Amino acid sequence: MSDEPTTPEPATPAPTSVDSTRDDRDHGSRAGTTEGTATHLTDIIGREEPFENRPRASVVHEDESAKIVAFEFGEGHELGDHAAHHPVLVQVLRGRVEFGLPDRTVVLVPGEVLHLTPRLRHSVRALEPTTLTVTMLLSRA
Repeated sequence: MSDEPTTPEPATPAPTSVDSTRDDRDHGSRAGTTEGTATHLTDIIGREEPFENRPRASVVHEDESAKIVAFEFGEGHELGDHAAHHPVLVQVLRGRVEFGLPDRTVVLVPGEVLHLTPRLRHSVRALEPTTLTVTMLLSRA
């Protein structure tokens, strides 16, 4: 035994069992990865002119997990009753639309997001010139 003072070793926390889905939701300096991509999308508003009598769509981004489509509507333009195979997020960037759902009609304005489950029937009518995006959430299978 030595007479020199010793520095105690820091206590090592006991390993814990954590659900792996919880790890994916952790936020902070230890969460996530430094590998991957970030796609910065610009110039979405006005990237296309609407057709004379109907909206025009353009693909803004597409990869294995999501597809983002921008729609340009003139006032009064409509997309009749339809459905998407995937869950979608609808976001109005400018303007206003009436969004017809099976049980109600919602007026969407900038700053709002509408989530639709797969195959939910809906329609859209622009109340003024409008740009909106539809983000299709694709399965990772």
